[in-house]
Order: sequence, then C-alpha cells, then structure tokens
Amino acid sequence: MRSIRRRTTAAIAAAVLAGTIGAWATPAQAAANGSISGHLKTAAGAPAGDVLVQAYDAESWASLAFTSTGADGSYQLDGLASGQYIVSFGGFDIPEQFFDQKTDIFDADPVTVTAGQTTVVDQDLFATGSLVGRITDGSGAPLETFVRVYRADNEELAGSHGTDSDGTFRIAVPTGTYVVTFEPVANLYQEQYVPGKLTHAEAQRFVVGAGQDVAVNDTALTVGSLSGRVTRSDGTPAANVHLNVSAFNGDRGAESANTNSNGEFTVPKLLDGNYEIEFWVGNRTEYFDRTADPEEADPVRVRGGQDNRITPSLLPTGSVRIRAVDAVSGVLIKDICAEGQCSNGTGQLVLTGLVEGRQSIYIQAESNHLSRSSDVTVRAGQTTDILVRLMPGAGITTTVVDKATGAPLPNVCLTPFKPSDFHLPEGQGGNCSDSAGKVTLKWLEAGTYRLYAKPLDKSYGRQWVGATGGTGDERQAATITVKASKTTTAPQVRIDRAGTIRGRVTDAATGAALSNVGVGPTTWGRSRGPEATTDAAGNYQIDGFGPYRWPLYVSDADGYASVWTGGAVTRFASTGTQVTSGAVAVADFAMTRGVAVRGTVTTNHGTPDWAWIRVLNTETGDYAGNLDFNGGAYELRVLPGQELRFGIRLTIGDNGYDFDNIALPPATPGGQPRHTVTVPASGLTLDLTIPLP
Repeated sequence: MRSIRRRTTAAIAAAVLAGTIGAWATPAQAAANGSISGHLKTAAGAPAGDVLVQAYDAESWASLAFTSTGADGSYQLDGLASGQYIVSFGGFDIPEQFFDQKTDIFDADPVTVTAGQTTVVDQDLFATGSLVGRITDGSGAPLETFVRVYRADNEELAGSHGTDSDGTFRIAVPTGTYVVTFEPVANLYQEQYVPGKLTHAEAQRFVVGAGQDVAVNDTALTVGSLSGRVTRSDGTPAANVHLNVSAFNGDRGAESANTNSNGEFTVPKLLDGNYEIEFWVGNRTEYFDRTADPEEADPVRVRGGQDNRITPSLLPTGSVRIRAVDAVSGVLIKDICAEGQCSNGTGQLVLTGLVEGRQSIYIQAESNHLSRSSDVTVRAGQTTDILVRLMPGAGITTTVVDKATGAPLPNVCLTPFKPSDFHLPEGQGGNCSDSAGKVTLKWLEAGTYRLYAKPLDKSYGRQWVGATGGTGDERQAATITVKASKTTTAPQVRIDRAGTIRGRVTDAATGAALSNVGVGPTTWGRSRGPEATTDAAGNYQIDGFGPYRWPLYVSDADGYASVWTGGAVTRFASTGTQVTSGAVAVADFAMTRGVAVRGTVTTNHGTPDWAWIRVLNTETGDYAGNLDFNGGAYELRVLPGQELRFGIRLTIGDNGYDFDNIALPPATPGGQPRHTVTVPASGLTLDLTIPLP
C-alpha cells in the first residue's frame, strides 16, 4: 500500500511559530546570523505581493521563520543561523511551492545561509487554477468532509481542504491533471474517488488550466457491512486471523477485523463496491478465495445498505521440521533460525501453518555458517523433515588503533569487500571495534577481501586498510585471503586524524551551479543515498577523510553523466584529491551530458509497472548510472568508452523481481546474447527482454 506524503502547511507552520525566529528578528540577531531575501513573481512575471514565505530546517522540516512579500514582491527573512534551509512560497489560497520550482518538500533544493551574509532566492510562482465543487450525501444534503487532490500521474498529494457547511470547497493547485477524493463517512479509513469510485485507476481525471475553475461534484456512496466465518481446511474455526479489506485493484487501505474464537468477524462499514480480502494467518498471508497469490484473488462484492456475508475456508497447511549440519564435518548445528523463529539450542526447528505445496525456506545459523535457502514440498496435515547442510563461514579479525598514539580505538566500523565490488551497505554498525579496539567479521564466503574502515567519530578519518596504514585507493589496500572454518588475522587498522573535502558542482558548458547533486567517495543506489548533496549554489562538503588521495563520485543530476574526480570515467582512473588532517581540500566538478543509453524493457509477463535499472562499470564494479522509471522506456546519461553490465529490479502487479547481470541483445542480429557492452561515443540503444518465472 502506498504511503501518503504529508507536509506542514503554511497555515499550521505560522500558527506554531511562537517562540521561533520570525520576520521581526532584531538587528543584533540579524548581524549575528544570516538572511535570505529575494523577489517573488507571478507566473505572468508581475510582482507577487502579500504571499507567505517560510524557511524550514532542511533536515527536520521545522518551520523556523516566515514573512510576507511586499507589494513589489520583495521579502527578507532575518536572524537565521548558519546552515541549510528549505524556502517555500504560498499557502492558504496559493498552493505552497518550494525552491527551486518544486511542488514537494521532498524534492526541494536546499539554500545555504552563512552568518553575516544574505543569500538571494528569487522565485516565480506556478501558474494555478482551482478545483471547485460540492459534496452531498445520498439524500442530497451537504456533506461536511475532507477533500484531497492527488496528481494523476504519481498520486502525490497536491492539496486538501475541508468542505464548508453547505458542502462546497475550493482548492487551488498548479496547472496539471488531478484526481479528487473525499471521506464520505467519518472515522472510516476509506476515501471515495470522484465520481463514485474506490480506486485511483477508476477515478475521473480533472485537467486544470491557468486561471480556470474546474467543477468537481459528487455524491457519497452508500455503506454496507461485511461479516462471515473463517474456517480452516478441515472445517474447524480459524480463530485470531487478521483480515485486511481493501478496494479491489486499489492501492489504498480500507478496514480490518480479527476473527473470534468461533472464526466470526465483522467489518461494520464499507463503501459500496468490490474488495480484496487478505488473511494474516501467523507469519503468512493468503487471499480470498483460497490463494497465496494476490494476483489470483477473487473480488468480494459489498452492496450498500446490506449485511454482506462470506464463509471463506483457508488453504490447507502442513509443517516442516528443520535440522542443519555443518556441510564439512556433519556436526549438528544447534542454533538455527527460519521464518522469524529459532531453535534455541535444541538443534531442530518446527515451522507450522505452511501452505501446502512447494516452499522456499531461508535458514540462518547463529554460528559462523553461511545462510542458504532450501526448497521443500509441504503436505497438508503432515510434518515434512528436511536436513540442510550449511557451509562453514570464514572470518577476519583485527584491532583498531590511533596511528599517532597506538591507543585502541572503539566504534570504527569495518566492511569487507571483494576486489572491485565496492558498495557500502545502508548505515554502519554491527562490525565495529569494541572498547579494546578489537573487531571480528563473520559469515564470509571463502575468498579474497579488502577492508574499508569508517570511524563513527568524524575527528578520525576513513580509510582502505593497508598493510602498514591507511590509503584512499582500494587497489593499495591489503588483500586478505580467507578459508572456510578459519579466522584470518588482518593487518592492524591504524587510523589517522581526519580532513575535509569541499567543492562546487557546475555545468561544464555554462558554468551554472547544479543543486541537489549527490557527492561521495563511493557510488550509491536506491537503498543508500550519497554522503552529501549540493546546495542551491552547487556547494558541498564531506568530513571524515583520512589524509590520503581520495576519488569522489558525483551523480543524480538530471540529464548529466555521473563522473569521478578529474572528469574520470572510473574510480581507478580518477586523479583523486589529496586530503590533509585538520585541513580542507577542494574538489570542484564540471558535469557534462555524456551520451545516452536508452531503450525499452519488456518481459514475458508484459511491461513492468515500475523498474530500477542500474549500469555498472565492469572494471571497478561501481555504478556508472541508475534510474527508476514507470512503464517500459528508459534513458540514462553516461560517459562513453566504458564497459558496462546491467542489472534491473522491477514490479508487475504485486510481484517484484531483481536481476544482477542480465543478458543483453546480441551485437549483431542472430548472434549470441552478451552480458557486457562498451558504450560508443554515439551512445547506445538496448531493448531489454527480461524472462520472468
């Protein structure tokens, strides 16, 4: 179910600003801090007077200052501490928008304020129109309710307002195409889409032009109830089953209920329409009528003014008893976990309530053994025994010290990487040094690794762990070969004091600043963002580097190719930037458009609803670019001359798939599929066909 983004409106923010910095900051405050000023214009270019302007904290989104524009469109926010802010314009009867020309605070470009200086932020208001209408109940009487407006293309909230006592409303929005919902029944977690629908897909699209009032009228659907009795496959009542009832083929939640000891349930209020019923039975889910696949669910019709009753029977289930042994020695592993349950030292684990048929169970061990999945056929009413052989894992142990003093350093986190496969996980933790500086890494496959060390205390610098000290170049790091069942001692990790890198990112052709661009010492994907993003002036800063030469990666600028320090295509080709402890080094970037890598994505099950495509440099394993998109067409900008491999994550309906190294079309018609391709100076077109199970 899609979550709804919400933001603090101008009206609410203005109401809670008591005790915070406002437009009335004293001269002393203004001198000690900084300011934001500028001019606001209408979409037609005229001064926009009497419009609310706010400064939000860029991290917490707390509203810290506000004022209104003068008749000439000018404004000034004083008394702002040094830091980054989000500036918004509008509110009340003007849709709130954010610098620079963004409709959502999530996408806003941060504005940097420096003590004693004024940052200029000019802006033009979006062209707007209004959605106006009246909501009534079934008798034609006015309905006091809450109306929401969503963008038709991405379902983002664009505006909301309550109806007046006569059921009327007016909501100003930027020009565009929208769907409208309202709450027909108080305290009911359901929205009705205009006109009289339950899902976004069925809703009418309202096109709003500049200065237009677009009529939106609707009558609330009637309400019915849904009740019934849930039984197990043997006919006994299914107690304590949780039901989620949502609009069929919809993407928004509705109501829920739990069965009692006799399997009975009641959902007292549902709008007239078709629904999907999901049953939560222990740790698993299934759907009406007797399927574990939401794509195969049958709709349940709820008619207004009636008590609608069903008597579903759950899928037949069985049990699996799991034991695991060391794949080399055959010794029983006493502590294993699967499906959120653990053996607690008994050496066996019984999973109950598993749906009949083929199942894949992921098994983990508390000891240093590698996790794996095991397929098993579950038989109704029976317990199936499986014996899983887990390969013993390898380990790495070392100590971390202050290089200058030799004292042990706690809270330095180590991450092992296979050569040329450097992607930092989300966050840090788990593999960090203790108070004695000791750290041990477990659950590693046998092979060769390099260690990346990152202190949580930013007064110390990160490093690739070398034989006698740190380095900023992975290729100069110590290579550690580990074997199954063995723990290998790595070189001592000697941490230096940290330095800083700062710089500016611009368009190579125009010199214009590029804002909201990601910068970091490693590439990133969807789960972990960059270490820093540029502000409105294109500036960034990253702390916590060891005193070595570091390559930096710049990406996420729409229409630009990702690049490394010095304009390099790869991390290994980058000249890097020399860092000195306690000092600030400068690394500026001029981004180019590169060339296009474009094409389509299709599968044997149709066009994906959503996809995230990633292209990786085959030499370093780093991302050369990545993009998420809806539908079947993609276009990335990359630097030419590099050899790439492709990965993709996609969804069709409620099913998701992920492939690390997909087959690419042959270089010539009728040729063999390939898994890598070199990007020519003219760019590349690749139409991808993904076989799905």
